Amino acid sequence: MQTLIPSSYHIAFNQTAAVVVLLMLLAPYWLGPITIKFKQSRPASPEGMQPVADPAALSPALAAFVAGSRGVLEALGFRNFAVLQQGAGVVLLAEVEPGTVATALAIQKPDGRLHALLGFTTRMAGGAKIRTSNSPLPSITPAPAGESRMRLPAEQNAGRLYAIHMHRVAQATAAGKRIDRLTIGNPVAYQHAEELSSLAQFVASGYWRRSGDRLRLTWKGAFLSAWRLLPPWRGISQRRDERYAAALA
Repeated sequence: MQTLIPSSYHIAFNQTAAVVVLLMLLAPYWLGPITIKFKQSRPASPEGMQPVADPAALSPALAAFVAGSRGVLEALGFRNFAVLQQGAGVVLLAEVEPGTVATALAIQKPDGRLHALLGFTTRMAGGAKIRTSNSPLPSITPAPAGESRMRLPAEQNAGRLYAIHMHRVAQATAAGKRIDRLTIGNPVAYQHAEELSSLAQFVASGYWRRSGDRLRLTWKGAFLSAWRLLPPWRGISQRRDERYAAALA
């Protein structure tokens, strides 16, 4: 004799299965933040950095990065170069009148490949900064009040990236803002101040909290920083920046 299973059981089973599938599909949005909340921490102060007198003494990949980046920036008029080594990475700083600083950064991964980016920073009167970079990843925290960021990961032409940056600066000066000269006379102090500012913003935004000599994610920071790297949020600001750049082509 065949036992009939009530249709209500089929409905309940299908609903449960649908919920399980939905939770699996959305795991990056809820499980990811929970995971990084308990696994991620970072130093509460900038990592030590040392001036590099002879970039040729770096690993071949980093030495080639420094030489190539310097050549490109020199062609754009940048001067007063400084090279700093920090952990497994290197920072190349340079400046140009009327006060824009270029930062070329590369971190060598265990497999030998480089994670690299180029950015330009101009400070306006009052301390607000205009930043333009080709960083492959968006910032995991909001920008400080008054700071304007643009990220163009597909723009690997330094001249084009610099032209876009200077167009943004020209728009700011046309609106009545004044450039406050930024210099790297003391490159270690400059980079240290930049990193201190970033760490302070991590805490001020409520994304991170201090715990001894470490910064640890808050629940707010774990969820919002993870979501900033996921669709649709990751693409919103990137599409806006790409439209701006395309309009200048």
